[in-house]
Order: sequence, then structure tokens, then C-alpha cells
Amino acid sequence: MMRRALLLVVALIASACGGGGGSTSGAGDAGGGAATGGGAGGGAATGGGAGGGGAATSGGGDAGGAATGGGGSGAGGAPAGPGVTGVLADEAGQPIGGATVLFCNTSVCYSDRSRADGRFTFVCDAEPPVDFVVKSMEDAGTTPRRGTTMFPLRFTGAVTVDAGSLFVPHLPAGAVLGPSSDDPQVLEVGDGLQLTVSRAALAAPLGEALHDIAARRIPPERVPPLPDLGGEEIVAVYALYPFATTSDSPVGVQAPSDLAPGTPVKFRTMSEYDGKLSAPAAGVADGAVVKTAPLSGIDELTWIVISR
Repeated sequence: MMRRALLLVVALIASACGGGGGSTSGAGDAGGGAATGGGAGGGAATGGGAGGGGAATSGGGDAGGAATGGGGSGAGGAPAGPGVTGVLADEAGQPIGGATVLFCNTSVCYSDRSRADGRFTFVCDAEPPVDFVVKSMEDAGTTPRRGTTMFPLRFTGAVTVDAGSLFVPHLPAGAVLGPSSDDPQVLEVGDGLQLTVSRAALAAPLGEALHDIAARRIPPERVPPLPDLGGEEIVAVYALYPFATTSDSPVGVQAPSDLAPGTPVKFRTMSEYDGKLSAPAAGVADGAVVKTAPLSGIDELTWIVISR
């Protein structure tokens, strides 16, 4: 809890480092040769995808070389470390302006607001190799509610990565938590995802209250590169609300899937601090769903990544 409170304070007082402009970059591992290709880009970007964006060359996999624009040069006293630029976009592909965006790792969390066109840019003093995560703040005051986007980055060089258009999920009404006397509670939280939770074991983020839990499945084409998975195949990814709620006991997970009965699967969550994936919880498919093994599960509500 103290670590969470510290990062929140840092996020509120830290200002975004210098940066901006177009860049030659890539998503996923950042460093090495310049990359061109897939990912969700936009504008005049090479690599396609949905949403907005600046004039940039972007894509998944390794990226790097010298960043063009605000990243990596250190000119005029600007930071010479890794950076990122991108556009926040809602499910209709419309840019989200004025939203809080965070660029975090386990040591520091920078905060900024997206411009009217949804664009954000960070360039920071950090010594590669280093892991960061870009994330937005969930907003329960909009209709529909907005969840949290997450985009993990592993920097191996001082480059600026163009993350393209970052998908900010809309949240369903969710499932209202009952009293602790109802534990364990089986909740249908959205898009077919079922969680088995104990309210007594849940701890909401600082300043948040526990009322309901909601989930939104991330479309496969909007899932960011996840280098921690290696060669594993992604089955499904879900964004959860309230983001960063933790549990002292395993939260059971069940999701729809047509994988063959007996297919082993793994359930992980994405760290709110640096985007790295947690140790896997074992699970199995039965032909209609995939679910965690008995007494196994996740311990944090961020993004769930199901793979095989």
C-alpha cells in the first residue's frame, strides 16, 4: 500500500519531459535497427491500423536507431533517455483530449494530459535497458465509463517509440459486489468474463471505493506487443475495473473459448508499475471456456492476458 501511495504522489507531481514531433520508432522492444510495420498506427504512418497519429513510422518488434524529432538527442538540455509518443482513442477511434496519461516504471511515474488531438509525448532520463508502461487513468464519470489502456515498452536504447493509437476501452455496467458474508462471489463482469472473488480479500486503490467489478475484452488487433510471452499464442486480453485492485487470495478466472478440451492455458496480469507480466496461473480449456485451476488465480485487477 505504501508503494502504491508513493507512486500516486509521484504521478501527480511529476511533469512530462520534453519531446514531441514525428519519430522513427517501434513498439515492443525498443532498441536496435529502425522498424516499419504492423501495430495500430494512423495519420500518415507507415504500418496501418486504426485511430489517429502523427506522421511516423511505427510497428511491433525491435525498433530504434536515432529518433527523429524530440526524442533521444538531448538538444537544448532536453532529456536524452527513452521516450514514447502516441494518441489516446476511444472505441469509435475518436481521439480523447484532456485525459491523464502516465509513463511509469518501478522507480518513477511521469504524468501529462493528452492534447485536443489525443496526442501525448514523453521523453525521460532513464538508463536503458529499462521497462516502462504507458497507461491512461480510468474515468467513471463519462458515459460510457472509460477503462485503462496499457502499453508496455522494453527499452534497450535511448529511442522514442511511436505507440500509434492506444485503445481506451469502454466499460459495461459491471457486477455489483455483495457483502463479505456472500464470499466467495461468482461475478459476471463483462464480455463473458467470470471472476470468483472474496470481497474480504480485496483492497481498492488509494482513494477508490469498491462497488462493482467490470471487464472489457480488448480486440485482438488492438492488443499491444507483449514480449514477455515469447512464442505463446494469445487467447484473450481483458481490461479490468477498478484498475489496480488487489486480492489477498487468488481470484478465479473463467473466459469463453472454443479451444479443444484439455488444452492447457496460462493466466497473467500486467503490472501497473512497469507493464511486465506476472507469473502465470495454470488453467485449462473444456471446449466452451478456459478457466484457472482450483485454488489458482490472479491477484490484481489490471489487464488479464490469457495465453497458451
